[in-house]
Amino acid sequence: MNVPNAISFGRLLILTPLFVVVLLVARSPLLALITLIVLGITDWADGFIARRFDQQTDLGKKLDPIADRVSQFVVCATLVVAGLVPLWMALVLLLSDLLLGITILVRKPGIVKVRWLGRFRTVLLMVGFPLLLLVESFWPGHPVASMIALVVVGAGVVLHAVANLQYTYALLRKPSLVS
Repeated sequence: MNVPNAISFGRLLILTPLFVVVLLVARSPLLALITLIVLGITDWADGFIARRFDQQTDLGKKLDPIADRVSQFVVCATLVVAGLVPLWMALVLLLSDLLLGITILVRKPGIVKVRWLGRFRTVLLMVGFPLLLLVESFWPGHPVASMIALVVVGAGVVLHAVANLQYTYALLRKPSLVS
């Protein structure tokens, strides 16, 4: 196993559960924020290292997006349980990822090319989730700051669904690779 794949596994098996524990058990939004920042850094690092040092593998190309989706959903669901985001946001993430995942399993397209909308929604979620925790850490219950953070997350969630529908539609239009 190479370093980028080890980082992706660490993100999936250590950092994602750690986020849940620090927010729901330790009840520390600040530690959860720090954990989320480390999650984001490791997400960037595994891709950077793989490209920079020519360590891209088929496993990594599949593992990284799985780790991304699982960690995004777990973070959002944990924020729902903590009372920081509404349930519909986690449901939209889950259902749109399930639709895309089932389409990928049926169509077997190999690697799905990321589009600009997918990148933009990721930026919104990677800014919005930490912003929610920042507000909860330093200005809990502040109505304007909380609303701004929720709007950013909500926009990311909606664009997540739109991007996944776009990917699903594109995959369904392609001739099947299944023989």
